Amino acid sequence: MRSNHLQPVFLLLLLFALAPAASFAQTEASLARFRAGTEALQSHQVEEAIADFEQVTRESPHFAEAYLNLGLAYAQQGKNEEAVHALEKALAIKPALRGAHLFLAISEYKLNRLDPAAAAIHKETALSASDPGAWMWQGIIELEQKHLPAAVESLDKAAALNPGDVDIFYHRGRAALALSRQSYEQMFKLDPHSWHVHQVLAQGDVESDRDADAVEQYKLAIAAGPPQSGLHVALGSSLWRLGKLEEAQTEFESAARIDPDDSLGTYKLGCLLVDRSRAAEAKPLLEKVLASDPSLVKTTYYLGRADAVLGQDHEAVRYFKESITANLDAETTQQAWFQLSRVYRRLGDLPASEDAAARYRELEQKTRTAQEEKLSQRNITGDRDTSIPQPQGPEKE
Repeated sequence: MRSNHLQPVFLLLLLFALAPAASFAQTEASLARFRAGTEALQSHQVEEAIADFEQVTRESPHFAEAYLNLGLAYAQQGKNEEAVHALEKALAIKPALRGAHLFLAISEYKLNRLDPAAAAIHKETALSASDPGAWMWQGIIELEQKHLPAAVESLDKAAALNPGDVDIFYHRGRAALALSRQSYEQMFKLDPHSWHVHQVLAQGDVESDRDADAVEQYKLAIAAGPPQSGLHVALGSSLWRLGKLEEAQTEFESAARIDPDDSLGTYKLGCLLVDRSRAAEAKPLLEKVLASDPSLVKTTYYLGRADAVLGQDHEAVRYFKESITANLDAETTQQAWFQLSRVYRRLGDLPASEDAAARYRELEQKTRTAQEEKLSQRNITGDRDTSIPQPQGPEKE
């Protein structure tokens, strides 16, 4: 897969190429023609730019920046062989010329000459270790060479240097996926019957909304491998989404026995017990999770539901309010307002109850409108929604 990121970096390079610090004296005429060529290139008048830069190199054969910009102009036309020739001349005159190794690497890459491209880009990152574009291209070239761990490392460096560049994260994702795929393929070759194989297959089934298939693979993984609380939590989650609540509870309890400090397993067990109207058992589990792992942000919502069932209405109000301000998903926030309205009504605070009910209806209307717009868009495009509604259950890990 070939990438085309020449233009953005090219424009950056022109900023410093406008005022070169040449090692050899240039005539005023050569400098004027060089600037004219650079302006032509910026204006996408590539033929004029090439004519200007060629003239400059004839008049001033030691003018490295002129060869550099000539190479860029050829690259703009897709004449990568000519670009390589010009860039190599620039580097012969000035080996540390900023950007020259980078553009040489890009041109070699576009010619599918990966080894020369790699040699050039490694020189660029050695000279410009803080340039995210150079590290990105090093990662792209390493990815094409199938040097996957190195590609991931290079693209990680690029992302750290420029966390706002979408292109970097695109290629970083490509490299990570390729490395992941390579690792799984190697795992299958080493031991096709490993419990890890069943675990990976189950995770793929979950991502594809095939929880019934995932259940079978998780069971095989559990049977083949050592005790793992995470496998039981994952199996329980798939069972819950299938509406098999008693079986799901059994798996969450197994996870808790294997690792009493597994906060995710404890959280899932507590939430499921709330759904099964066993609030007294759920509450201490959820309180333990809230104290140990605040990242599980829905804990307060389920604690509110448990307290509401237990008649501890003031505590329920506090937890529902906390869940509303926790930036949860829209459905949970909507339900929190609904539950809060009911609790306020029991407490005799009718204005607060009506206000919470109004907020619930407002969110409900927004959800309905969004669903109608989505359905309308499907009708326009001819798409059909063939999904089958699933019982309410936990979010996917």
